[in-house]
Amino acid sequence: MATVTVVVPVYNMPQYLPRCFESIRAQSFSDWEAILVDDGSTDSSPRICDEWAAKDPRFRVIHKPNGGVCSARNAGIDAANSPYVVLMDQDDLLSPVLLEALLEAQKNNPKAFCLCLHTEERDQLAQALPASHPILYTARQAGHLYNRAPFPPPWAKLFQKSLLQEHSIRFDETIRDGYEDRPFMREYLAALWKTDPLTPCVVVQAPLYFWERGNVGSVSQSGHQPLKPWHLSMFDTFLQDCLTVYKTPPVSLQFYMMQYIQTLAFSISCLPAQSRQADAAWIYSTPEYDRLLAYFRDNRIYSVFYLPFKYRRTELIARLSRGRLENDAFYWRLYKLGRLLHPFWRDWQGIDAIPAD
Repeated sequence: MATVTVVVPVYNMPQYLPRCFESIRAQSFSDWEAILVDDGSTDSSPRICDEWAAKDPRFRVIHKPNGGVCSARNAGIDAANSPYVVLMDQDDLLSPVLLEALLEAQKNNPKAFCLCLHTEERDQLAQALPASHPILYTARQAGHLYNRAPFPPPWAKLFQKSLLQEHSIRFDETIRDGYEDRPFMREYLAALWKTDPLTPCVVVQAPLYFWERGNVGSVSQSGHQPLKPWHLSMFDTFLQDCLTVYKTPPVSLQFYMMQYIQTLAFSISCLPAQSRQADAAWIYSTPEYDRLLAYFRDNRIYSVFYLPFKYRRTELIARLSRGRLENDAFYWRLYKLGRLLHPFWRDWQGIDAIPAD
């Protein structure tokens, strides 16, 4: 039995596979297995997977009918023969010291959840163990953990398979629009902190994972994610965990809440224009909607989307979402008008900035 299993869902991207698999084989820590889950690929991907398994027995291949990335990840986790699991996307890369660094952090903090930083620039991928000490976060610091670590993606993290099994944590295979990560990560953190909120999340301070953001074929880059009920619930459940269970200071959740309201606005903008008003009407009667507005109102956090959501102006929400992505003049005129109406609210101009402690 290996110490750690790397699970890689594979579907129709053969051009990325050799470099991905080579980054696994190049690990400084050698006691690993890699499970390549061919999710019904229709090109040369299955053959490439089989070739790598033939030349290195640490690679195993599962061929299955297409069921989506959630189905593939679940199959890989189920088949893992090790106490730890690392999830990886087929177009990404591991630093040669990722497994060594995460396992060392785990050894020093046996009950912890260990993860590392990531980069979107290949030349910035760390090639050696970091010199700086990891940073530890407890449940009450969940907001800062979210701000400063690669959340919500499941990659760049060392999962304890026993925790996944004990709490039946799985990816929801009905979600196939790129938003499957948040529910999974929320459940894992909830399980981790259920018995002891002082159990730390340990963040190794080095970019040990490369995320290929430029892959236009990935689900997250599809650009069409119409509003679904889980777009509300996936954010609201973590918000409620933070506020009611972890006692996280609300102000530390600014970054998270800006992602929430902007993602919701984007999902509304993806609805068909002819039926958008009717298709989005249900959200205004939900408790999640009430809690979303209450957060911005009670904590006096400014968002250009706050008033359009408050007054249920669905078309304006969609127009502003497009304008934000295109950085157009209409968006900024409305932004400045809203600031005039909320002069004493905290200014927050997007989701990329990180709030101070």
